Order: sequence, then structure tokens, then C-alpha cells
Amino acid sequence: MFPRFLSSIVSWRSVSILAFIACVLQVTNLVLSWQLRQKERVSLEAAASGAEISGSIGRLGIRRQHAAVRRKDYHLGKKLSDDHEAILSRIARWSVLDGSGEFRISVGILRGTGLDMGYEEGPDIREDQFDHALPGLTVVTQSSLGQLHHLPYLAEQWQGPISVAVFALSGEVQAVVQAFNLMRKCHKSIKENVTFSLIFPLNSPTSPHITPTASATPCDKLFSDISPGNYDFKGVQYPNNLLRNIAKKAATTELLLVLDMDMVPSQGLHEAFLKYARVTNIFGENLGEDKTVWVLPAYEIKEDSEIPKTKLELLKMRDKGTARPFYQELCLKCQKYTDYPTWEKNAKAKPGQIDTLYEVLWQDPWEPFYISRLSIPSYDERFRQYGFNRISQVCELHVAGYQFMVLDSAFVVHRGFKTATSFHSSKDVEQERNRILFRQFKGELKEKYPESSRRCY
Repeated sequence: MFPRFLSSIVSWRSVSILAFIACVLQVTNLVLSWQLRQKERVSLEAAASGAEISGSIGRLGIRRQHAAVRRKDYHLGKKLSDDHEAILSRIARWSVLDGSGEFRISVGILRGTGLDMGYEEGPDIREDQFDHALPGLTVVTQSSLGQLHHLPYLAEQWQGPISVAVFALSGEVQAVVQAFNLMRKCHKSIKENVTFSLIFPLNSPTSPHITPTASATPCDKLFSDISPGNYDFKGVQYPNNLLRNIAKKAATTELLLVLDMDMVPSQGLHEAFLKYARVTNIFGENLGEDKTVWVLPAYEIKEDSEIPKTKLELLKMRDKGTARPFYQELCLKCQKYTDYPTWEKNAKAKPGQIDTLYEVLWQDPWEPFYISRLSIPSYDERFRQYGFNRISQVCELHVAGYQFMVLDSAFVVHRGFKTATSFHSSKDVEQERNRILFRQFKGELKEKYPESSRRCY
């Protein structure tokens, strides 16, 4: 038998040899990868030279060839118009993978003509976004193609910046981009105020099963041939919170109002809150440090009813039974901590003016709609499809020390009463899956905020 010290020498020698071999293989791999990139670059440059393109124009030609390859790989479809082509090219150049590696995201591929950027336009998602944000308030929302028909009314009602992230299967991208173009042509408020971002999955049906709307289609018929169905994407889970985060990243203002696409803010809310923000110095030096969100009581109205313009009109509808608290039939406790009785008793609010009425301490499972600062925690992107995608973020706000201040005269409305039969068939299964994830999420918050005495229960 070997003496112990000889065994140690043999062992260390073996390890050294293996380490040396690993280093050689790594270097070889790097060299081969570099040579392959060089070969591709030379090939592209030769193609550019063959077309008598030189200098910066030659480099532009190379980038265009790269974009053409990516466009083919992403199944983005054919050109329908010059505007349509320009957006498809941006998607091909700008799209990057999300954190899960399952989706391609293109942030701010089409921006409102009347919006200030606050920073240079491009494919990169800025980590210092808050430092470049402008005083203002943006509606942040998300949608599929089937729900985009809500956007024109939202844009008209809001009359301010909107950032919308749209989800599409790979084979729907051409139709979605056409919808962007046609809505901008038909609606001035969309052309001037709406920023579009696009998210599509890597693994999804790629054959176009939605025909793009014809360019000559009348404005009131843009979505007449598109099914308004939701949460049905050929086995791909709808990434609600990824969409919200991308729309949030594309926003350029210091304040946000995160809404679902089928929710409508009260008339004049945009200007009224900006006036309140200036009076109360919300756009002050300590903007990023203040932990306040401003809650908007949420209601739902009968499908054929007009959207109320004022709180007084809303309360009259409430008395007639044509309006009721949001989710009253499905999950009253999800909204009741807004304290509707107290809010409804105060009917003296002046038109065009907003103020805080009272504070509410968060309780499980309250999930209000609210105006917040850009610096709030992001939404957890693990939550997809139906259930717990918004409440998880509200829960984190509570643990992180935020206070919830209810506004006296502002509100949001959903057209149509929410009922058990108005949801897709897999809702309950999805909700139970996300319930399990929510329990895990609440445990993780204890580690993320160890100094906080607040909990999500």
C-alpha cells in the first residue's frame, strides 16, 4: 500500500492534470467561437461590399441583415405598409429575452407623438429609469389583442400618457402591429399619448391564425372580427405581471396608475391629480423616499350603462342598483377594506379637485387600484393566468411600509357586473395553483424585509 503522503501527491497531481485539461478546452472553445463570429462578420461585410455599400452605410446594411434573420426566426410576418414594416423592424432589432427566458420583450417600440421621453429611445431597459422620469402621471396597463378594443375609450377618458404592454402569440404579432397602426390613425388620443410594448413567447404556434385587419377598415370596425376571449393562448400562460412590469418600464413619468385594460378612471382624474400633486409637493426632492399610494375606490356598472362622469353620478347609479362595489358578487372582501360606506357618505367633493379622505391599513386579501410612485416594488412575474397577481404586489407594499390613502372624489369603473359565469373554465384551477405560490411568496417577504413587523395576513 502507498504511504499516506504518496496518495496525497497522486491525488493532487490528478486534480492538477484535470484542471489543466479543462482550461485548455475552455480556451479552445473561446477561440473557435471567436473565429466563428469573425467568419460571420466577414461574410456579412463581403455581402455589404458586393452591394457597393461602404463605411457607416455598410454597417447599417449588416445590421439590417441581422434584423432580417431575427425577423424570420421570430415569425414576424410580411410587410403590410411602411409604418407596419418600421415597427416589425424595431421588434426584430430590439427584442430581448425576459428573466425566465420564455418570452421576447420589446419595450416602447411605438411611442405617443405628444410624449416627452425623459431619456434616449432604444432597446435597452434602463436601470436608472427613476432618475430620468418626468413630473407627470401615466396609466400603466396590459392587454392581449382580444382586449385592445377597450383602449380607445380609455385613452379618450384619460387624456394623458398611457403605457400598454400587449401579449401575442408569435403568429399574432403581424395582426397586433397592424392594430397599433390603425388605432393610431383612427384615434388622436392614442397617437399622441399611448406607448406600446410587445411581449411574445418563444414556444408558441407560429402560423398566423389571426388575419391582420385590412388597412381600409372603418375605424368603428377595427376589432369586429377579433374574438374578445381572454386567458386562452394555446397552452401558453398569460404573463400578467411580466406585462405590467414591462409597461411600467416604458413609462416616463414619476407617477403611475396601474389598471386593467377594461377599467376606466373617472373623468378629469389625470388633470385633477396633477393639480393635487403640485399643491402637495408630491413632485418634490424626496419623491423616491415617500411611501404613499393613493387608492381609487373601484366599482362595476351594468353593461348597458353610461360611465359616470362624477362621484355624484356614480352614487345615484349605486342607489338605482346599476352600480356596485367591484367584485361584490365574486370576492367582496377583496375590495371591502376600501370602506365604501365611509367614502360614499362624503359627497361634497368639488368637480376638478381631489384630496385624501382617510387612510386604510391593509388587510388580507385587499387588492385596491391606486396611484403610486414609479419606485414601487415590481410585480412578481411568477404569477400568471388568473389569481393573486395583483394582491401579491399590494401585499408587498404593506410589508415594505407603504400607507394607503383613499382619495375623496376619484374612482375607477368596470363596465359590466362580474359574475361567476363571466370567467374562463380553468379559472379555479389557476387560482388554486397561484394560491400555493402566494403562500410561498408571503414567506419570502419575511426574508426580503427582515426589519418589518408587518405581515400579509
